Amino acid sequence: MEKLKLSEVKNVPYYGKHFPFIPWSFLSKMRVSLVFAQTLYQKIGLLQFLKFWTYILPANLVQTYGKGKKGFKLMKESFGMMAEIEWLLLVVIYQFLEDKKDKEFAYQFSKEAIQKASKFMMSDFYQAKMLSKFEDPFEAFWAYHKAMFKADPNYPNELIDEGDCKIMLVHECKNCMVAQLTIPELAKLGCDHDITGYKSIEKLTKMEFRRPQTLAKDNKPCKFMFFRAGTAPDDIATK
Repeated sequence: MEKLKLSEVKNVPYYGKHFPFIPWSFLSKMRVSLVFAQTLYQKIGLLQFLKFWTYILPANLVQTYGKGKKGFKLMKESFGMMAEIEWLLLVVIYQFLEDKKDKEFAYQFSKEAIQKASKFMMSDFYQAKMLSKFEDPFEAFWAYHKAMFKADPNYPNELIDEGDCKIMLVHECKNCMVAQLTIPELAKLGCDHDITGYKSIEKLTKMEFRRPQTLAKDNKPCKFMFFRAGTAPDDIATK
C-alpha cells in the first residue's frame, strides 16, 4: 500500500480540533465507562459495588456538585458537559473510596482506571492507526499534535521543533485548575494518563515519549518531549 505524504495529514479526521472534541466511536465511549466500572468492582467487591450505584451515588451527587460547583462549571466551560458529568462521577467515587479506605487507595483506583482507558483513548485522540500509514509517522504525529494544541486556551503552550526531538511546554493546565477546585489530589491524574497513553501509540507513530517535569507534580511547566524512535536518551524521566 502506498504511504501517505506529510502534506496529507490535514485530511486526517479531527485535524486542528482542540479538546474537548471527542473523536471516539460509541464503542470507545462505552469502553471507558466499562473500564472504570470493572476497576471499581475489582477494588471493592460486588456488595459494595451495588451499594455505591444504588445508594451512595444518588445520595451524594447534589451535595458533591454544590461543594465543588466552581470546579465543575470550569470543567464544563473548558471541556463540555460530558466531561463535567464524568468528573462529577469520578469525584463521588473518589470520596467514597477515601471514606472507605484512605486517599492513597482512592487515588490508586483513579490512576489504575485512567491508565487502562488511556491505552485506547490516546489512539483515538491522535487517530494513531491512520498516522502509521504516512511515509514518516513521526513527522505526521507532530504535525497532527501541533494542530491539536496550537493556540489552545486550555493548555497555553510553546511548540518547539528540534528535528528528532519535538517539545511542547505547557504553562497552564485547566485539568489542574479543575482539580484544585474539587479534589486537589486528582490534579496529577492527567499526567498519569499521558504516561501510559503516549506509550501505547509509540510504535504506530515511531515516537518515544518523555516528560521530565509537570505542573501537577513539580509545579513547573509541563515539558512534553517526543523523540523519533530510537533517539530518546535513557536519562530523561517520564512523570
